[in-house]
Amino acid sequence: GKRSLCLDMKHPDGKALVRDLIGSADVLIHNYRSGVVERLGLDYPSVREINPRIVWCSITGFGNTGPRRGDAAYDGAIQAASGMMDNNGHPETGPTRTGYFPVDAMSGVSAAFAIAAALVRRQRTGEGKAIDVSMFDAGLLLQNAACAQYLVEGIPGGLMGNSSLSKAPSAGSFTTGDGVVLSSAVQQGQVEALCDELGIGELMTDERFATAQARIANAEEFRQRLTQALAADTAAHWMRRLSARGVPISKVNTIADATAEAREDRRSVLLSAGRPRGYEQDVELIGTPFTSPIDPPAALRPPPALGEHSREVLAEFGLTEERIVALVEQGVVIDGSAA
Repeated sequence: GKRSLCLDMKHPDGKALVRDLIGSADVLIHNYRSGVVERLGLDYPSVREINPRIVWCSITGFGNTGPRRGDAAYDGAIQAASGMMDNNGHPETGPTRTGYFPVDAMSGVSAAFAIAAALVRRQRTGEGKAIDVSMFDAGLLLQNAACAQYLVEGIPGGLMGNSSLSKAPSAGSFTTGDGVVLSSAVQQGQVEALCDELGIGELMTDERFATAQARIANAEEFRQRLTQALAADTAAHWMRRLSARGVPISKVNTIADATAEAREDRRSVLLSAGRPRGYEQDVELIGTPFTSPIDPPAALRPPPALGEHSREVLAEFGLTEERIVALVEQGVVIDGSAA
């Protein structure tokens, strides 16, 4: 649903336009490194002088305080810095990063939550607010359970592979007759149901496997019995039977599998986003992980081209056509409406 206005903020006229836009804005978000916005005159004290009610949100790699406040950061670097890679991977592979961007996502979600809370506060108090979101902190938040284990109990973590923090051998990945499944059976009742459905229920009466601690002590043998049983049939077969017994389990889907399942669910997470410029048909994109019967999430317009709405937005703010043309000709504004 975004619109794209593209202008040169280093040019005096571009900077003046930004300040005009800020005057009527509710929220300003930036993800420049610490120090850049000060040089642009868009730090919170400067912005607050223009619009005292604005909610100003900074998203940086390490926040605006501390020794690394000016360091550049991408998702992968923060996975390394936050300890995430130290828990991710197998002993034979060493530390690995994820194939997706969890830190970017959590940083955005954290910013959205903080901004929404700040807008509610402004409605009550009339005051704007500065918000400082750190990608590094978001990386730690994603590892809340592992961090708690270390901070409270002194357990340092380490490479987990596909196992669980609980160390339960019933929680992990297993090869079936036609694919891999991931079991999260950690509760006693779940493990009992798992073994019963696999036809190895007698293991629950064996003192080596009867309790959680006993199974951890004899993990290799227990996993071997589970692996042998699961290999006897397909992933779909075991998912159907074990899910019916309350065992949390799923086939390891491809992206194609997962999006097909989302399309079948008909929720809001997979949305038609319209037809972006240069495409011959509408595109589907990931929307929101929630829905509602009242005003459900929807895509208002397709993803914009760079500067696609520059003329449109500036005209809404009262600039004449002649002024807009002059700004485009000077290179202050990028007009992508006809690109």
